Amino acid sequence: MQLSDAQGLAFLRSQTHVLSSRAFEQEYDLINWRELVPVNTDYPEWASGVDFQIGDMTGAAQWQSGYAKDVPLADVKLLSVSMNFAMYAVGYRYNVEELGKAQFAGFPLTARKAIAARQAADIFNAETAIYGAGHPGWSGLANKAGVTPQASPNTGTSGARNWVDANGVGLKTPEQIVQEMNSLLLGPLNASTSIVVSLIGNTILLPPAAYRYIATTPYGITSPGMTILQYFMQSNVYTGRTGQPVVVREQPFLASAATLASPNLAGQGRAVGYRNSSDAMELPMPMPYRFLDVHQDGPLQWAIPGIGRVGQLTEFRPTIRYLDGVTPAPAAP
Repeated sequence: MQLSDAQGLAFLRSQTHVLSSRAFEQEYDLINWRELVPVNTDYPEWASGVDFQIGDMTGAAQWQSGYAKDVPLADVKLLSVSMNFAMYAVGYRYNVEELGKAQFAGFPLTARKAIAARQAADIFNAETAIYGAGHPGWSGLANKAGVTPQASPNTGTSGARNWVDANGVGLKTPEQIVQEMNSLLLGPLNASTSIVVSLIGNTILLPPAAYRYIATTPYGITSPGMTILQYFMQSNVYTGRTGQPVVVREQPFLASAATLASPNLAGQGRAVGYRNSSDAMELPMPMPYRFLDVHQDGPLQWAIPGIGRVGQLTEFRPTIRYLDGVTPAPAAP
């Protein structure tokens, strides 16, 4: 049987809707970027970008006499931040031999290629959310421009900054580790005596070695039946203030994310604390990934392109905090 171009195109078009649906129905645990940052898909698909108006309040009350002619004034200030959107693409294709064999045998095409394309798009979106995916000028959750990392205090064994050594042996007490995790939620101590509005965090991301240590190590004499992680989940400052649970996750990309040059902690583990809520940050996504119509891509093959549009992770209020040096640099493979 000879497969004509028209036959191949008609057969593939009859299959692609099913293939695409199966690709988006497939569940896998490889990428959890949608859980790490708020995603906003409310923008027009082909908008060039968006201007954020980020506001802050100024002013302070003062003691005043009834004869005073000037009253302290409060005001608001707006900072306009422009964010451009960019398009990415990844698709899949079939050749005449694959189509001919499937049509001759009377079997439908498998969704494996469509699933692979959708997974590649998910990985790309994760990289965009985490570090900007290499787009010029973009940064993300692990390397946000303008965030000054803090060094893990050198309060461990023999002045160690790491929570654990290269073999996973603890170098800091459970109390010291919990204190540092709370500092990720609260941010650095303010030297001013005035009240400062600070956005408390609700999420902590840790390098694997740090997470696994706190998840398996008993807290100690005061709470012998709990691990360090269980104690922190119960007694952290966010839960204490709000009654809501804090989120602590293991993220492999943080194993060598530290960049602090003084002290020299570059390449070591970085812990990240932030507020994972739409009032603090968002990943703008005007066009979630989708497949386009099939088209002939050469004399013997057909392609199904997929496209999406996304912007840089944007903070509305300063919320991301970095603690560098919580784990040693990973050993070379």
